[in-house]
Amino acid sequence: MEFIHVTSNNREQTLLPTKPCVAALGFFDGVHLGHQQVIKEAKKAAEEQELPLVIMSFFPHPKEVLSNGKKIIPYLMPMNDKRRIFEELGADYFYLIQFTKEFAGLSPREFVQTYLLDFGAKQVAAGFDFTYGHRGEGNMDTMKSDSDGKIEGIKVDKIEWDGEKISSTLIRNLVLAGEMEKIASYLGNDYQIEGRIVFRKKHAEVVLHPYYLMPASGWYEVTVNLHQETTTQIAVVHDGRLTLLQGQGFPFYEWESVRLSWKKRLPKGFVHDEVSRPVYLSSSLVGL
Repeated sequence: MEFIHVTSNNREQTLLPTKPCVAALGFFDGVHLGHQQVIKEAKKAAEEQELPLVIMSFFPHPKEVLSNGKKIIPYLMPMNDKRRIFEELGADYFYLIQFTKEFAGLSPREFVQTYLLDFGAKQVAAGFDFTYGHRGEGNMDTMKSDSDGKIEGIKVDKIEWDGEKISSTLIRNLVLAGEMEKIASYLGNDYQIEGRIVFRKKHAEVVLHPYYLMPASGWYEVTVNLHQETTTQIAVVHDGRLTLLQGQGFPFYEWESVRLSWKKRLPKGFVHDEVSRPVYLSSSLVGL
């Protein structure tokens, strides 16, 4: 998959190698099951027409730009994770559009003409609630008229689980509430983060890489992927810091990067059971 970062300064150059394609549109934070359905439907259309699949996304989040930075979005994952998942889903190209106030000021027709038709889009898939153009006045029902009939829109219906619409906002709220065991039903897998190991006396702190979200304070069961092996660990989140606890030492080296999958939050009674076992705890962690 080829990754292309499109800005107002290089848009003309990026148009040179473009070819007819099917595009999937969205911000795609977390690439949850609803996002995956949009990409799968675009992929199906691309295969039927023997065209490449393009994913077009945007950064930073529109709400951050339009609020002049006053509203900070707690992202679920960084761009590298998105790129990996997009490639796994069969994308041929990933266009990341720099979201600016000037970009936000484009009329719906200008957006379609300059960022879809100019980029070769013949069909475009997006969620039922996707909007585009100034004030979000364009949507999948106006795509055909905004493109002068040249683009067929594929509007993907709402994807639900247990009666709730699957959305990035819902998943963020679950993470912030520490309800990690529920997330796989919406995300398609456990919520994962990456960070670097820093040793603190007899436990290890994981310093998160940017654009991951820390769960609520508490004790958790996590799996750690490192050196092509997976181990189960106890993780403690306290005062915005993430600590791994293990009594017999750690299979880590300081400063190396590890990937954690959050399995479930442990019950409060678990803390009292564990403090009698040979696990090294600081006094500030026992009270959680």
